[in-house]
Amino acid sequence: MQKNFSQSEKPPSEMSKAKWFYYYFVLTLIGLLGIGALYLFFVMLPEGVWLLNLLIGGIALFLGWVFVKILLLPRQKGSTTFKKVQNETGYTTYFINEWTGETESVSFRYDQITDLLIGLWTNPKFKGRKNDYVGARLLYRYVEDGEMKYFETVIISEPSLDEWIETIRKHRIPARITNRNISAVKENQFDEMLETIEAEPFDGSISLKDYFMLQEDFSLWQPPSMEKGDPLS
Repeated sequence: MQKNFSQSEKPPSEMSKAKWFYYYFVLTLIGLLGIGALYLFFVMLPEGVWLLNLLIGGIALFLGWVFVKILLLPRQKGSTTFKKVQNETGYTTYFINEWTGETESVSFRYDQITDLLIGLWTNPKFKGRKNDYVGARLLYRYVEDGEMKYFETVIISEPSLDEWIETIRKHRIPARITNRNISAVKENQFDEMLETIEAEPFDGSISLKDYFMLQEDFSLWQPPSMEKGDPLS
């Protein structure tokens, strides 16, 4: 992936006037409420009702803290939103700070992928019933600046899985599928898994859901190098 950083006059997404209005409206409202609570605290102070004074004083301090936090929002670092833009060869994700207009973009080309694997994913509470499996775990290996890297994601919705299948088909990504449960495989075991797991080529022409449902054994798959009976090693 290629990262670019720029201070742009026109970032992909800017803070809208409506958001700025809402920001100043909330800031003003919190400020007025805080001033009102502080005024009430000093008015009630001579009355000697200490419990009520402590309550009002606490509210005033809390509103003051909230006011300062909101006031400092435009100075915060990092992205506040992101936008993913697809293109013919891959995609670019823009990470945008709407307050400052700073934008960081990460570009990725599908032809960087050397191997992609889709397998079963289940959560720790899975009971082993075929109809209860949760989703798919997608992992791909890609080359960047001569270095092999990895990306993985868990897909639990059919529309998201369909999007990936269409991407594999459209860009002819070298993909394979396995109906083994690869939920417990760790990052330092990805290479071994890609080299040793039982998998078959996938071009998007078959239903992954139907393929997964053919599996009878939902036990966690372990790389050959792992000690038997120690799935967390």
